[in-house]
Amino acid sequence: MVCGYSLAMHIEEEYDIIICGAGLAGLSLLYRALKSGVWNDKKIIVVDQSDKSKNDRTWSFWKNEKTEFDHLIYKQWTELVFFSTDGNRIPLKSDSYTYNSIRSIDFYEHVLAFLRSFTNITLVKSKIESISQEAGVCILSTRTHVYSALHLFNSVYKAPKLRKGDQYFLQHFKGLRIKTPCLIPPLSEAWLMDFRTGQQHGTTFFYTLPVTKDEIFIEYTLFSKSILTEEQYNTGLVDYLNNVLKIREYEVLEEEFGVIPMTSYTFKRFEGNIVHIGTAGGDTRGSTGYTFTNTQKTISRIIESYRTDGHPFFKAETIGLKERLYDSTLLHVLADGKYKGNEVFSDLFGNTPASIIFKFLDAESNLFQDVKVMKSLRVLPFLKAFLITLEYKIFRR
Repeated sequence: MVCGYSLAMHIEEEYDIIICGAGLAGLSLLYRALKSGVWNDKKIIVVDQSDKSKNDRTWSFWKNEKTEFDHLIYKQWTELVFFSTDGNRIPLKSDSYTYNSIRSIDFYEHVLAFLRSFTNITLVKSKIESISQEAGVCILSTRTHVYSALHLFNSVYKAPKLRKGDQYFLQHFKGLRIKTPCLIPPLSEAWLMDFRTGQQHGTTFFYTLPVTKDEIFIEYTLFSKSILTEEQYNTGLVDYLNNVLKIREYEVLEEEFGVIPMTSYTFKRFEGNIVHIGTAGGDTRGSTGYTFTNTQKTISRIIESYRTDGHPFFKAETIGLKERLYDSTLLHVLADGKYKGNEVFSDLFGNTPASIIFKFLDAESNLFQDVKVMKSLRVLPFLKAFLITLEYKIFRR
């Protein structure tokens, strides 16, 4: 028996590598591994319940160097702006950093076209029933098949069972790409966080990203512990369009909705020969919900480990203990509610150059830069939250 199913009821197939989930993490790993040549002799299967034929999300991220997917960036902004709740406009000192967006459909089409040229790759559209391992063999089960391999890379996220002291917020959002004849922000400007919206549901802001002279993408984003109703998202979007952007005439070209976990829970990267990647492996930064850059850094480590040692088990994580302590501290501050999220981010971006904040959030900052970030915030709420974090993360574990 495997995972509650009789093997006699299934077709069994053996592979060298299984990739569970064909989203950003799974497809990025396979694409980059094949580009680098480390998996060209491996028999690989990718299983996902979606055929990836729709633009289901937009990945946005800051960067100051080249990535493997720069050719897929459909819009880049060089000037970044922050708005506080009271309307204070703060041009961000981002130095060489740009803000960038990649449409998922562009990513899927490019990567899948590349993969179809390889005879050693099998793509399967099917619901994944379970993953497990027995005696060092990784097993993925669907309703009709059992696939086995030496290594399995899992990017299918399941909410973890939290331990005492763990915080679990949701970054949830509804985005609209609209066409409008009205005046919109300059094409070079990305309004990275615009807090000119109600804060009654938690830390709430907009991403406002002009795409062309008559097209704009706005995203109503919240950090809270529960999602809203469809009507509440729509009300927030219409209110922002009408009262902040002064846009009343527009055509909705595309909608997207998503929920990203923001948690202080420590995810397992490796479970035997199962390697968790993307959000499932802890590549989502707990304090921001950003995943794209951290996922690519993890993939670089996996590929380098294969190149040098012939296996995926790298050692140093991008989001290490220091970063997890910082993230947990912020989440405890938000949970306490006395230092509101809009106030935290206004103090942060108002008192610290964005380039340092980006380094800090990318786990690339030095101690001097870390101190600069900390000094921009109120000491007592963060000190209290940090002591709580130490108690649960260090002394009680």
